[in-house]
Amino acid sequence: MKFIVFGIGSYGSSLATKLTELGHEVFGVDTLHARTEKLKNRITYTVTMDATNKEAIQDLPLKEADAVIIAIGENEGTIILLAALLKQIGVKRIICRVISTLQKTVLETMGLDEFVYPEQNSAERMAHHLSFDGVIDSHRVCDKFRIVEANVPGRLIGSKVTEVDFINEFEIQLVSIKRNFDEKNILGTKRQTKHTLGILVPSTEFRTGDTLILFGESRKIKAFLEH
Repeated sequence: MKFIVFGIGSYGSSLATKLTELGHEVFGVDTLHARTEKLKNRITYTVTMDATNKEAIQDLPLKEADAVIIAIGENEGTIILLAALLKQIGVKRIICRVISTLQKTVLETMGLDEFVYPEQNSAERMAHHLSFDGVIDSHRVCDKFRIVEANVPGRLIGSKVTEVDFINEFEIQLVSIKRNFDEKNILGTKRQTKHTLGILVPSTEFRTGDTLILFGESRKIKAFLEH
């Protein structure tokens, strides 16, 4: 897979490095030459440029990237401007670092819906999230086991939780489900927010948009999602 990371400070460089270690092609972009120089032998490519210069960033393979991550942490204005430019260019997937609630609200109004909170989401967790199709978040429990949040596979929509033998067939455990509920933000824009259902009753049905919370080995969760 191909990723572009704008902002390779502490968090961005860790994310770019981990994605490279997982076998992906990674472009690291920063305005500071010292940062790109430091990382040039650890990731696929590094580029020094002004991320708010539309002509400059169009030289990057933005439309070919599986995701573009805005990991800039110093300037909210730069983050918002870059996000707007990427939307104009037609980037298919933008994941944006969030510094404040107001900034997130503005980005949501622009149509963005994937965010990263470096204080909560480690670079390793984000790298695993980007590496496995359908995975939204991943928490390492120990060397062998993880708790993974993943999009419900289409084949399960309409089925009840008791109709899927997670333990015996896939050797994983369904912990709970996160489901979309309509809410309005402080600007009055309608958006969907996920809430965890808690302990599931046998009659719970899988719905479109559900997020499954799964426990098990990474390879077995991956096999379940790709089944």
